[in-house]
Amino acid sequence: MEQDWTIVLDIAYLSILMGVASVLKRIITPLSKILIPNAVIAGFLGILFGPEVLKVIPFSYDRLGNLVYHLMAIGFIAIALKKTRRSSTKSSVNTGFLISMSYALQGMVGFVVGIALVGLFFKDLFPPFGLLLALGFAQGPGQAYSLGSQWEALGFTGGGAVGLSVSTLGFLWAAFGGIVMLNAMVYRKRQIGIQIEKPTLKKRIEATIRDFEFSDIDGFTIQILAVGIVYLVTYLFLKWFTGLIGGLGTFGETFAQVLWGFHFVIGVLFAMAFRAIYEKVRKSEKYEIEYMNDFLLQRIGGGVFDFMVAASIAGISFTVIQEYIWPIIILTTIGGFFTAGYTIWFGKRIYEKAPLEHIVTFFGMHTGTLSTGMALLREVDPTFESGTAEDMVFGSGLALFLGIPMLILLNIPILGYRMEQPIYYLYFILGLAAYIGAMYFFWFRKAKIRGKEKKS
Repeated sequence: MEQDWTIVLDIAYLSILMGVASVLKRIITPLSKILIPNAVIAGFLGILFGPEVLKVIPFSYDRLGNLVYHLMAIGFIAIALKKTRRSSTKSSVNTGFLISMSYALQGMVGFVVGIALVGLFFKDLFPPFGLLLALGFAQGPGQAYSLGSQWEALGFTGGGAVGLSVSTLGFLWAAFGGIVMLNAMVYRKRQIGIQIEKPTLKKRIEATIRDFEFSDIDGFTIQILAVGIVYLVTYLFLKWFTGLIGGLGTFGETFAQVLWGFHFVIGVLFAMAFRAIYEKVRKSEKYEIEYMNDFLLQRIGGGVFDFMVAASIAGISFTVIQEYIWPIIILTTIGGFFTAGYTIWFGKRIYEKAPLEHIVTFFGMHTGTLSTGMALLREVDPTFESGTAEDMVFGSGLALFLGIPMLILLNIPILGYRMEQPIYYLYFILGLAAYIGAMYFFWFRKAKIRGKEKKS
């Protein structure tokens, strides 16, 4: 009996592409100077050698899409299982609020642009199409594919592939747009009031990371076991909850589809609960052995995200998205310039320390992923002494909770489309405007006032 090698071969092909990308960046000088992660290059190589160009690698776009969907949740669960390190620094809190504000602003502009495109040029375009700007830019390829593919059941043909395309153009904005922004801000530092301090090299102490080994099980296996348990609980919860709300008619069905698209958020919540219970049991029973290993969990998350990014780009089918190519280009072009504008505007006002570092990192993260943001950060803060990297990580944790209203609001335009009630689009815009207004008065306005008081 012949075994099914398809998934294994897909992972093997992606591994080879990742290795080729690493070699190319080392031997091609211009390529090594471009701030694009190896996984992104591997993804473009996947397109080149895939079934629509050179036809060397027999990728299946559906399989790659499913791989992206699951890898995203696995990566987030692994990161969420790490021991919580609370940070209450002002810049970390400001970063969390800015991330949430960015979701809302990209969602607002993307949705308005999408509706305008439907009304003026593309009558058959899926009306909530513009929401993919916030999902593909700020959330990344996994989320863009996840929601896009869920919308296919509502009539959005090729929604998953379109989501991946928006995310891929976001990577290009992060890499090339980020370089332009970085150099322009350095050149005009005096005009925009940003002083750049040359980073100082401090003595670096190499920490020895102990790979936990036990008599009957490998330490790495324990981490995978924990991730697997959390993902299984996530799946069972989603099955139970969607069955529970399935009887609520159109709203229940629509909300269930969106919920499956946000499966990684549910996974993160269960992972945090798992870690809290683990810590409580460990302390109450006074266990001396530490089974959970933050270093290994980080490696799982990092490796999974690399494969997710490569698979997400390699999984783009130009045949599927060709009818959406102009809407995608228009949406991402407006979104790229808009993101650059509000990132600079907010960054100059909320970051008292290392504003340039925070601005370029945030732009790289909210057009690409955290890895592209870190690549830009290395250009001005090679030793990560500014605290920007920590602010982005801790801020992302805070933004997870601040962004919950956004998850609820996303149901409104989808529900309006299902019920053929365009008035729901207006409700969504008004709800999003209220969210942005609340963020302004309860966060940004106070942050500016505190900043002025400190300066005076």
